[in-house]
Amino acid sequence: MFYTFLVLTYVVSGVEIQDKTLYKNAYLCGDALPDAYYKIYEKYPDSMGQCIETNFSSLPKIKPKIRPKK
Repeated sequence: MFYTFLVLTYVVSGVEIQDKTLYKNAYLCGDALPDAYYKIYEKYPDSMGQCIETNFSSLPKIKPKIRPKK
């Protein structure tokens, strides 16, 4: 699992605006996308919403356990 940005892009008075929100994984981003996007789409129909996965793991780093010597 990797951190994922929800990116909303729209143009206001000729200026491109990007709103980014960080989610713990792509599933959470995908669940949030419709609600966030349609609020923007109502005012700015040329807008775009997308989930962009990063290269950074959202899982805790787990160290291997040392095996006992027999």
